[in-house]
Amino acid sequence: MKRKYHLVKWEVVCKSKKKGGLGIKNIRKLNISLLCKWWWKLENEDGLWQTIVRSKYMGGGKVIGTIKNRLDDSPVWSYLLKTRHVYLANRKITINNGLSTLFWEDSWLKDKPLCTLHPALYDFCLDKFVSVHLVLSKNAQLQFSRWLSPILFDSWLNIVNEVYSYSFNNTRDKVVWKCNKLGYFSTKSTYDALSSNECGQTFVHIWKAKIPYRIKIFMWLLENNAVLTKDSLLRRNWVGSPSCYFCQNNESIDHLFFMCPVAKVIWGMVGLCIGATNIPNNLSQA
Repeated sequence: MKRKYHLVKWEVVCKSKKKGGLGIKNIRKLNISLLCKWWWKLENEDGLWQTIVRSKYMGGGKVIGTIKNRLDDSPVWSYLLKTRHVYLANRKITINNGLSTLFWEDSWLKDKPLCTLHPALYDFCLDKFVSVHLVLSKNAQLQFSRWLSPILFDSWLNIVNEVYSYSFNNTRDKVVWKCNKLGYFSTKSTYDALSSNECGQTFVHIWKAKIPYRIKIFMWLLENNAVLTKDSLLRRNWVGSPSCYFCQNNESIDHLFFMCPVAKVIWGMVGLCIGATNIPNNLSQA
């Protein structure tokens, strides 16, 4: 099999065009986004498969965040559990009856979870995965591993007062997807959230140009310094002469497309056709 060169890193290729890539989807991120869709359907919709899964894995009205891995879990369910943290991190609950909301782990009373706002109380609490509804049923009498100091006890009393001043009702908790302005889940918004930390140069001048797509790809390779000129081939252990075919100078991107006498003649002809006088000398001037 003939060996081929890898011109650009796959991570760069999978970036969106706005961030310097070709917009090809990253399969791993796309798979996670699609698996999050199953979590959304499980928590917000009713159907036959939801009933079966809730009966098998969520018996006793377990909240999604409290489900643990078991030895007899199916491979599909085990893989779903591996992506649960992505789903939980991007959903927000509008609480009503509190049955589907974790008291400590979910962001419901404030913008951040209580476990983040009050880490000491969370560490001492023995009921870490209790739901809001259960806390209300217990009259906020949770168990702690030690006596609370006056400062921590005052913090706990403040939390309890805020909880009882919250307006609850008897309807189902509503889940809102934070990645979408409308609050509904979409695979695209999840994929964009997973790719939000990416950055790169936007080649707007390439993608908006009215030229054939294959030429756009070639120009994108030029901008990424990924065209296989002889200087690039030599860096890849290619055995051959570094000289340009048209002259005796070493071949590089700037030389082949701008500095070579043949390239200068072509640029001069293009300049005469379009009435331009500023002929570029390198890629940055083009």
